[in-house]
Amino acid sequence: MNDVAVCCMSGGYKNVFTHGVLKAFEDSGIRAKAYAACSSSVLIAAFAAFNKISALDLTLWSDGYMISQKEGNQSEAMLESIQKLSQDIKNNLWEANAARLLVATSHVKTEEAALITQSTGAKRLGQMLLINALRHKSEWKDQNLELAIFDTHSEDNNKLLTKENFEEVAYATTRMLHAWNIPAQINNQAYVDGSYTSLCPVDSLSELGYKRIVCISTERGGVAFNLFSEEMIPDKIGDSAIDFIKPDYELKEMGVDFYTISDDGLEEVYKHGYAKGLDYIKKHTE
Repeated sequence: MNDVAVCCMSGGYKNVFTHGVLKAFEDSGIRAKAYAACSSSVLIAAFAAFNKISALDLTLWSDGYMISQKEGNQSEAMLESIQKLSQDIKNNLWEANAARLLVATSHVKTEEAALITQSTGAKRLGQMLLINALRHKSEWKDQNLELAIFDTHSEDNNKLLTKENFEEVAYATTRMLHAWNIPAQINNQAYVDGSYTSLCPVDSLSELGYKRIVCISTERGGVAFNLFSEEMIPDKIGDSAIDFIKPDYELKEMGVDFYTISDDGLEEVYKHGYAKGLDYIKKHTE
C-alpha cells in the first residue's frame, strides 16, 4: 500500500468507530504508507502508524469519559490519555518501520484571538463558533485561524512532528474551546482543535501525492472540509481517489456522541467499525 494513506476524521468519542476500522485493518495485515488524524483520532492513528492498534482496548474511551464527567470538561481526560500513551508512541512512531503520521491543528494567527483563546473567555467564544458553524459563517475562523499540519516527515522544521512536541500537538488538535478549559500551545504559540480548519485532512494527503486515500468518517452523511464549510469532500481531489468508510447508522443513536457514552454504545460502535473495516477490505481485495 505504498501509494495509499488513511485519514481519520474528528468526532470525540465517536472515534471508537474509527478504532474498530483500524483494528480490522491491522488484523487483516493492511497497513498504509501514511496516516492523518484530527482531534480525538490522533492517538489511535499514531498507534496504527506503528502497527500496534491492538494494544489499545476500549478503556481508552471509557476511562476518558469517566474523567471528563468527574472534572466537568474534556481537558483533563485528554491530557490523562496522552500521558498514559505517549511513551509507547515516542518509543515506536519514529522508528524506521513506522508509517508517516500527519496531525491537523488550527494555529491562532492573530494576537487578539490568541489572548481570547487562552483566557476564561474561550468558552463563550467556543459557543459562538458552534453557532457560526451551524450557519456556515466562517468570518472569525478566516480572520484568526489557519490550518497547521504537523508531520513526522515534514521538510519544514516548524511543522515537524517530533518526540519533543508530540504531547503538545496531540492536546492542541483536540482543544474545542467550548469544552476544554486548559489552553493549548505548541512552541509557545496558541493553537486550537484541528476541526475548526480541517475535519478530515484528506487534501493534505492528496498534496503529498497519495493516489488513494481512505477517509474513515464518524458521520453517516457527507464529510465537510471543516467545521464551517458547506462544501463536502468529494470522491476525488487532484490525482487522489477518496474512499469513504462511514457508519451505517447515526452513532449517537447507537450510544456514542461527541462527549457522551451511554449503555453498551462503546462496544456496539466499535464492533460496527470493525465490520465496516472488514467490508472495505473484502471489497477492495476481491
